[in-house]
Amino acid sequence: MKLNDRVRNCLIREECGLQDDVVTRIKKGMLRWFGHVERMNEERVTKQIYVAEVNGIVGKGRPRRKFIDQIGDILKMGHIKSTFNRRARMRRYMDVEEAREVCQDRAKWKSIISAYPSG
Repeated sequence: MKLNDRVRNCLIREECGLQDDVVTRIKKGMLRWFGHVERMNEERVTKQIYVAEVNGIVGKGRPRRKFIDQIGDILKMGHIKSTFNRRARMRRYMDVEEAREVCQDRAKWKSIISAYPSG
């Protein structure tokens, strides 16, 4: 297959056996990392950096996006429903605080990530 063949990306992914596009794979990876770090012990350096807040002068322009804000957007855009109770699942999507609780159960979090919609 050559570039001049002008084959669509979805057909190439299908032929290679890949179901998700690059953006979806990155989002799933971010959710996996989020769960991994949330389950980490508080003494680990990675966890300490993850929860640290930087004090000092803020640069000009728009504030930088935090990792946790991106996780919240991924949960909303992926339409991941709340797992707290049946009524909530019908109308409410999971937020970051609920995701922090749910990801403590590794098997449950893994099933949520695997059910994340393909792009």
